[in-house]
Amino acid sequence: MELLPNLGAEEGDDWRAFLHQPHARVAARLWSHLFSRDSRFRYPAASPKSSWQSESCDEGWPAALGPLPDQPVFQWLEESDRPSAWLNTLSLEDAARRALGRPLSGPPADRVAAIHDKAFSVEAASELGLVPRALEPLIQVLDAETLRNPDEMVERLDAWLRDWPEWTGGRFTLKPRLGSSGRGRVAGRGSADTQSVRGALSRLAERGGAIFEPWLERRTDLSVVLYVPPAVSPEPLPTLIGSLEMLATASGVFRGHCGEVDSRGRIFSGHREDETLRADAAAVARRARDRGFFGPCGIDAFSYLEGDRVKGDRETEAGRERLRCLVEFNARTTMGLVTIGLVRRALPRVRDALELEPGERRGFLMGFGRPGTGRDDARSIESCCPGACCIDLGSVGGKSDPQPFLLFARDKARLRRAHLEILGC
Repeated sequence: MELLPNLGAEEGDDWRAFLHQPHARVAARLWSHLFSRDSRFRYPAASPKSSWQSESCDEGWPAALGPLPDQPVFQWLEESDRPSAWLNTLSLEDAARRALGRPLSGPPADRVAAIHDKAFSVEAASELGLVPRALEPLIQVLDAETLRNPDEMVERLDAWLRDWPEWTGGRFTLKPRLGSSGRGRVAGRGSADTQSVRGALSRLAERGGAIFEPWLERRTDLSVVLYVPPAVSPEPLPTLIGSLEMLATASGVFRGHCGEVDSRGRIFSGHREDETLRADAAAVARRARDRGFFGPCGIDAFSYLEGDRVKGDRETEAGRERLRCLVEFNARTTMGLVTIGLVRRALPRVRDALELEPGERRGFLMGFGRPGTGRDDARSIESCCPGACCIDLGSVGGKSDPQPFLLFARDKARLRRAHLEILGC
């Protein structure tokens, strides 16, 4: 299987992240562990740009997961013999045909772009009734041309802000319609007439537009991973792969996942609204299928505080927790799929040690330790959770690269608290 690891391609360059950013190379290596033993990376050489390199994916396979697998962790990962990309883009679609002589597996890139656009998420959430009533009228989809007139745009943004309810505190964010992990967004409070907002408008226009919405006080970040089969499949309904709690910084930068696994390898977030989250995600995936999308995908969600909690410049913790079931639809492979795949690979190795019986669940956490101290971070978290099992994910990067780890324990809450205490999120 040929894997094209164009992580971060939403930013407008298919290969910049993989070729130059350690965290992208580490994530790509973890992704490759979901495939069979003969998989290979294919990507353009740094110089000359016209040539492509081939690299075996067996390097760095974690010995703790046993022998290299003959089969992918999910059979649909290798149903096609075409190259499989992290994200199907128009530029990569063209490059793969020219350099590899074959089209990409998965949906056409123009369909991916339409579904990956955050405007699709706003539209689908509204049509399916998934947006909390007080929040829905505050979210605005802005096209690129509108953003290219900064004076008019700032005036419109400030007019909307004046009508927002007090519980928002006037805090807002402008985020690109095509992007990931919080990159490219700009935030403010009270007024959009600032240098940072004005300076961001042209950049957001180049990214296809923006979403303007309140900056919400997130309580828990969540995600759901699904597989949408092609329309010609005998089983056309989406398959729910699992739900997870995301570990993210205050600014929304991804740091890992945690959740619960049962003896059959089914994955749950452990959140009290998990069933609602999963049902709503399946409805959104069906909407994406109706628009021509198929393949792996992920839905980002979070819970937040809503209510009259702002008094002057001070915020209180009063307020009602709400669930926003659809924030972004990621029409591509996600780190959530990678996490679930690794948990499924590891489960036979830890099931007995965790005394995981039918009808029970155990906690897990897949995260990235600090560069150079990843194993120490994992050991520190493990020491806070009696009976925990650590799966060494091996050396997937240099000492200065982010260090991934996978932990299992009886109690997910303890793992989560330990990660917060040691790594700050």
